[in-house]
Amino acid sequence: MLKKISFSNLGTGTWLIIIIQFIAFFTFFMFVPFISTYFVNQLGFSLAFVGTVLSLRIISQQGLMIFGGFLADRFGYKQLAVTGFVCRGIGFAGLGLTNQPILIIIAAILSGLGGAMFSPALKAALTMFTPPERSKEAFSMMNMVENGGTVMGPLVGLFFKQEDFFIMCLISGFLFWLIGFVVLFLPNPPVLKRHSSWIQETFDIMRHKSFILLVISLMPFHFIYQQLYLTFPIISEKVTGSSSWIFSFITINIILLQVPILHWFKNHSMKTIFILPYIFIGLSLFILGYSEQLLPLIIVLVSISFGSMLLLPFFQDYVAEIAPKESLAAYFGFSNMAMGIGGSLGNLLGGVLYDLLKPEWFWIILSMICILPIIGVTRLKHINSKRIITKNVSIK
Repeated sequence: MLKKISFSNLGTGTWLIIIIQFIAFFTFFMFVPFISTYFVNQLGFSLAFVGTVLSLRIISQQGLMIFGGFLADRFGYKQLAVTGFVCRGIGFAGLGLTNQPILIIIAAILSGLGGAMFSPALKAALTMFTPPERSKEAFSMMNMVENGGTVMGPLVGLFFKQEDFFIMCLISGFLFWLIGFVVLFLPNPPVLKRHSSWIQETFDIMRHKSFILLVISLMPFHFIYQQLYLTFPIISEKVTGSSSWIFSFITINIILLQVPILHWFKNHSMKTIFILPYIFIGLSLFILGYSEQLLPLIIVLVSISFGSMLLLPFFQDYVAEIAPKESLAAYFGFSNMAMGIGGSLGNLLGGVLYDLLKPEWFWIILSMICILPIIGVTRLKHINSKRIITKNVSIK
């Protein structure tokens, strides 16, 4: 019989990081929806320019996160996290202080660079603060609060108007600076300093075949998840007249069901953890392809919620389990390539495919994509869950 899941004794350091993540997600999603409308409607920039700015922010964060992880492993998790939050604060505040295109681009890149530094550092610190047997609970709680911040941020943003963009920038920048100050109160986790080069460490990570396969296998999920921003709202508008309920619906599912899901699947293999969500998501998308109605849409959203509750925290726990202690942040940074590549392809190709194909074929193709990670994980004879031991390290 499985033990009762409890979050009450995760530890001060773990809880502080979870609270920090909530504030970061809350602030980000309170502010970001205003960017496109303000720059287009108030400053008169083209939508193409705004799209470029947002893309540069994403690229500077997702593309550089592995380097942020490398730096965190070498100079300390707290140091990189504080630097990252300060950078993001400067970037967000800077967006409201200028109307010059080049300065807007620099501010956007700074905000993305901040995320590339603090995200892997905080996940590595959480791993160090949390007992290994409680890691799944910690990452599950983080998944819950991140989704809560994703929904609550835009709700608070409704109290502001486009004309308040300057104030929003200052508030958002201040909140990220405040988070950076709070990080200073985290305990100092022990950091093992590597003496090998970044290139050598990258090759070390690439040699871990199980880890690389799971990173690749997560890309289709992020491809599909991005459709919550692009194509699912179109269906929702058709069948309900609104799309604003989608993220609230998913967040409620995660808040209510994350703990039971953790309880039911805590002792299952990583193969089961990866295969089961894709089966449900693939079947639900196939059904949606034959009937773009409310019930099939709800089934798909429930399946995506299930995938988020199972894949994301369990994979992060897997990374925490197998990564060498001296390379924790680098592994977390590298693992984010699943979101970076999968999410970017979802943004780039999702709308294009939906426009080129009949809607039913679009959903059927998405369902077929789910077969790829199932085949990949099934063909893997053994998913290595043992921590890799490396040399050339010393206590910092």
